Amino acid sequence: MVDRLNFAHYRYFTVLVLCLACVASSDAQRDESPQRRDPDSQQRSTDAMRQGSGDHPRGEIRRSSREDARTPPPIYNDGPSREPRGPGSGPGGGPGYFRGFEPPTEAETKNGFLFIDGKYIAPPYVLHLADNVFTINGHTIDCVPPARGYGGYGGRGFGPRGGEPSWRYMLSEVLTQLSSELVVLCFKDQPYVVLDGSNSYELLKTMTMERGRSVRQLTIREQLPSEFDKSIWDKWMESFEPPGDLRQRAAVLVNNFETAQREAEADMRATRLMNQAAYPLAVSGMVLSVLAVGHLLGGRPHARQRLIGRDETPEMIHSLNWSLLFVTAFSLLDLTWTVLAANAGQMQELNPIGSHLVENPRQLIGFKIGITLPSLALIWLLRKHKRAQAAAWWLCLVLTFVTLRWLMISPLMAPV
Repeated sequence: MVDRLNFAHYRYFTVLVLCLACVASSDAQRDESPQRRDPDSQQRSTDAMRQGSGDHPRGEIRRSSREDARTPPPIYNDGPSREPRGPGSGPGGGPGYFRGFEPPTEAETKNGFLFIDGKYIAPPYVLHLADNVFTINGHTIDCVPPARGYGGYGGRGFGPRGGEPSWRYMLSEVLTQLSSELVVLCFKDQPYVVLDGSNSYELLKTMTMERGRSVRQLTIREQLPSEFDKSIWDKWMESFEPPGDLRQRAAVLVNNFETAQREAEADMRATRLMNQAAYPLAVSGMVLSVLAVGHLLGGRPHARQRLIGRDETPEMIHSLNWSLLFVTAFSLLDLTWTVLAANAGQMQELNPIGSHLVENPRQLIGFKIGITLPSLALIWLLRKHKRAQAAAWWLCLVLTFVTLRWLMISPLMAPV
């Protein structure tokens, strides 16, 4: 009897040491893993970026694959080709040189929202610049252009220095703003106004919904330039009646904006919940793993024997009950970990069946319960059979390894 107790104590002590070693090794992997990159891979990444940024037509805006699938790229026309200028182009001969970057004079886009003198201009938008006269769809843009800073707009460094307001180097900027689905406002003799994403959403929602309209109008009004005549803005807001096509386009953009906002808020809530539950799950998994490994070390039922017939001894029934208890606990732990990690975007389900269900936690929970509970109930009903006793032991072993795997990767999913 004393020998059995000593062996049991030694067994549990060995299991505890192994589990602590696994957790310590996973923490060490997490500390050593961040941003260790091979110099060759960094060089290859730099070369790929250089290749990706070069060899593009002048004036073409690079876009991601998602933007390419959603919106067509703007179309530029730089006008007629220019001859080389410099000493070689004059009577004296000699090698000539090309002049620096020349801004485009024509462009087209099908996106954005443009208002000229309070009137909505429907897309597509054809932007044209000639003799410093900027027109869009034939409408002259006679608002006050923003002053250019040192080196041109957007830090691109083209054009003469100075702060003179001019449309010459603004065509590409207006095109970029419209292509980004922003709202552009041009009132005669008033400063040029472009609303950012959130203010564009507020203005379009004001035009499509009456609820909270005054609050949104006041919010946008405060974002206008100080030189802008606020009375013109107030009069336009009171008298403007959006046409049907504007209502439809605004409703689509507002719906997309609100959907993206809801998804972002859901992701933040899921990440916060995952971070809060990480420690309790890890502690629970460690305690259950230690107890389960101690139970498994007691030996596989009917090892090296034929699994035929029945065994109704109390020891075998007791061992089966403990195996089923551990299987149930491990299944709940695995389900909780999977749902939280999937909702937080910190894992990808490789199970071909679970990958279709992980996006809907209710379906995943129902599927897990519907498969696990009947299986365990069947094994318990057959608890006096040798095959059922061996099956319960093997299920406990497999789910113990699954939990140990969770303990190893959970530190890697923790926030840095």
